[in-house]
Amino acid sequence: MSGQGGAETALNADRYRAATQDTIGTLIELNRSKRPNILVAGLAITAESAQAGYLISELLSTGTDYVTYFGNSLEEALSGAIRLIRHTSKVTGDRHSESWILVADRDERLRRYFDPLGEGAGEGMTRHVRFVSSPAEALAELPTRVWSGLVVLDPDGETADLLSTAQHHNMIRVVAESRPLGVADASRPADGDVFVFGENLTDFQAPFGSYSMSQQAYRVWNNPLDAMAQTSTFAANATALTLVIETLRRHGYVSDLQETVLADIHTSRRVRNHHFRQFSNPSAANLMEAFGLDFDLSEADGARILLRDGTTLLDCALGNGANLRGHNPPDLTKLLAGHDEHADYTTLLSDLLCEVSGFDEVLPAVSGATSVEAALSLARLARPDKPRIVTFRGNFSGKTISTLNVSRYGPQRSASIDGAFEPYYPDVVFIDPFGAQAAQELAQALEHPDVGLVWCELIQGMSCRAIPPELLGIITDARQRRGFLVGIDEVLTGVWRSAETFLLQQTWMPGVVDIVTIAKPLSDMMFPMAAALATSTVVDAARETNARAVSDLQGRYRNNLGAHIAWHALRSVDTPKLHTQRRAERATLVEGLRRLAARSPLYQSVEGYGTHLRLIVDPRYFPFQENGLMGELLGQAMEDLILRRCKVILGRGRFFPPLFPPSGTMAEAVERLERGFDGVTPLTVYATLVRCLAGLTTFMVKRQLQRLVAGSTPARGARMAVSYTHLRAHETSLQSRMPSSA
Repeated sequence: MSGQGGAETALNADRYRAATQDTIGTLIELNRSKRPNILVAGLAITAESAQAGYLISELLSTGTDYVTYFGNSLEEALSGAIRLIRHTSKVTGDRHSESWILVADRDERLRRYFDPLGEGAGEGMTRHVRFVSSPAEALAELPTRVWSGLVVLDPDGETADLLSTAQHHNMIRVVAESRPLGVADASRPADGDVFVFGENLTDFQAPFGSYSMSQQAYRVWNNPLDAMAQTSTFAANATALTLVIETLRRHGYVSDLQETVLADIHTSRRVRNHHFRQFSNPSAANLMEAFGLDFDLSEADGARILLRDGTTLLDCALGNGANLRGHNPPDLTKLLAGHDEHADYTTLLSDLLCEVSGFDEVLPAVSGATSVEAALSLARLARPDKPRIVTFRGNFSGKTISTLNVSRYGPQRSASIDGAFEPYYPDVVFIDPFGAQAAQELAQALEHPDVGLVWCELIQGMSCRAIPPELLGIITDARQRRGFLVGIDEVLTGVWRSAETFLLQQTWMPGVVDIVTIAKPLSDMMFPMAAALATSTVVDAARETNARAVSDLQGRYRNNLGAHIAWHALRSVDTPKLHTQRRAERATLVEGLRRLAARSPLYQSVEGYGTHLRLIVDPRYFPFQENGLMGELLGQAMEDLILRRCKVILGRGRFFPPLFPPSGTMAEAVERLERGFDGVTPLTVYATLVRCLAGLTTFMVKRQLQRLVAGSTPARGARMAVSYTHLRAHETSLQSRMPSSA
């Protein structure tokens, strides 16, 4: 095992360094202590989120508090900052609604990532983003149009004038740092509206990204819908955030006073909630605390979440599909202790994935979104003269700038206003797969000579509805004649979730698919890991277009430690005994849910395939659009009801238990649900909604009074002192009003 902190090996030459003994030790401790890790797409109020947000705000040292959102790479974080700029440009009158963004990037890393074909701001997948290679060139560009934002990567003394001029032009200024902490600290200007960090905050050993927004920059997202919409499955995982905290400690950025704050955040639920609200996600914190969803987490073990008051919740959703074997598999400690950075685990994982999937090539990624970005880039490189993409309404493949091109008609509302993140790549055709004219419209769309890619989820993740077989047949037939590529997003359906084969497409579209993305279960609920899989024919064609771009895709996110964890997890579950147990658990769940739906007046049916299942509410009693306000509120009320009465965690009626759960887990889930739903009627749900809304109103009034008290103290340090005194004084009374199940 390599213990040389900071030395890179050939296996991790692109971005990630060899895992040090300190990093391995941190992961072992997280596993042994059964620390909850990957939870509800980064929206759980955790000590790690509050601590990391607080320390990053302190690191910036600009005299103001920053709200920090987390991602899994520098590029994901930059994509979040670009979304913020675009959203702001649509709601304020002082910026141009076309949302042009200028990026100063000396070595062109960002241009190669966001525009791998070199098509430019008017043609590529990322529109209205102009890349230049120097501050001087950026200054020359400023008078050429009305810009909404400026991004500067790794600024130095030459960028001060650029940032000042951008401020004069009323542009949102994004300062991104990819350099090691010591180098960045020496040159980083304190002149920006948004600060972006990447894997430098984990000493380049684990996937991580963050973007910290000033209060002024954050204002368009400081509402419940936008605050909850800017997350991803692996974001704010405890592994990366703990490594961030340890990295800041190791480099001398955590003072004794800050250590005291970190300890208070860990031990006090109220202090934790306060710091999460102040430095991580204000609106989400208010909603979750008011609804009693600010879980006081103690341990996560298998399918169970233990709260500090002794309550045990059965987890059927928290990993949002990332749950392969359950929380904190006990064999991970031994695996990590034996990790050898001189071994090529990336190749081992690639060989295993090719063996079980039937594909030839693996492009490593760090999240579902980055795997889809790699797939879309690869397809465009392989078919450079065929820019059109055909996909379906209801498809969801991520929230980054590139992935929104094929997700903007997904089921989730990604912003509070329509078109918040425009402009999109225009050459995308969306077909309603469940419309009366779907077959005719699809067949006609696929005959266009510019079609280079058909992209979709075979089962749409939120609704659990499958693309009709007739449409898959049309795609198969047209592919043989027209030569376009077929790409399938299996971030949710893959890894034996929806079929007996490793990938669903191996059962539904054998021999047809050219590119596939997988992600969530590869993490083993410990470490962000994902991949795009492709045929050698596609990769070879892409390489003929731009060999360096393909090399970037193959090497950018190679992480030997993540590959080791994923390789071990897949090998551990792929046994006859565990597959037999998986089938038995699935059958128990399906039978129990159907029985529950037949008995309960709340539900109409059970939809889905394999363990990709969802309880469908009865529209006679709940006749509201799902992503509308009433639909969202009632969905939250039902989750609250299930949590309190059944002690089961679901995700909008969807079940994401471990794919390979311990024996008896699904029987317990069904038993808890049946017992908890005894006597529950639609009126119960509406009464729960009224109670929750009343609690939210009361909570917000109290929060406003607290803000007024805190605001009367001018100095930041004094304000924090008042805040701590206030929190400590009310700790007992506030805890007493919270439900024990929370």
